Amino acid sequence: MKTIKWFIFLFCTTFLAFAQQFETKTGGHEYTLEVPNYLKQTFDLNDVATLQYKNISKDVYLIVIDDDKKELESLEIDFPSTTNFLLYFVKDYNIEAENRMQSEVVEFENNGNTFSQVELTFKDEASEYFMLITAVQTKTHFYKIMNWTKLVEKDLYYADFKRIAKSLKD
Repeated sequence: MKTIKWFIFLFCTTFLAFAQQFETKTGGHEYTLEVPNYLKQTFDLNDVATLQYKNISKDVYLIVIDDDKKELESLEIDFPSTTNFLLYFVKDYNIEAENRMQSEVVEFENNGNTFSQVELTFKDEASEYFMLITAVQTKTHFYKIMNWTKLVEKDLYYADFKRIAKSLKD
C-alpha cells in the first residue's frame, strides 16, 4: 500500500512541477495577453514593442508591436486584411538569413478578432531559430506577436506560442 501512495505522490508532484502557468499581462493602450510564468518582462528586445518577455536560459522570447489604425491611415497606409498586414511585414523580415523558410499563412478568428499566422525558420551566425509570427486585427489596432526560440526547442514551446498568440484581447 505504501508503494501505491508513494507512486501517486510522485506522479502528482511531477505533474505539477511541469505544468505551465499563464498570467494575463497588460500592454500598450490596454490590451491583454496571456504570458507563461517562465518568461520575465524585459525592455531590451525591441525599441517599439509594447510588451517584451524573455527567458535567456530557455532561449525563449516574446514581443508585441501594436499599430494604431488611425495612425496608419494618416500615413496613407491601408491594409485590407490581417493577412496583408502580416505579409507586408514578413516579406522583408530577416530576409538575409541563411536557410530562411516561411510557411503558408493560417487565418482564424478568436475573441472577436481576426488572426493571421506564419511560421518562420532561419539560421544566423550562432544557431537555427523557429519563430511564430501572428498578426491580429481588432477594431482600432493591428498587432504583431512574435515568439521565438532555437529550432531544436520548437516542439517544447510550440503549444505555448500558439496559446500566447490566440490570447490577445483589446
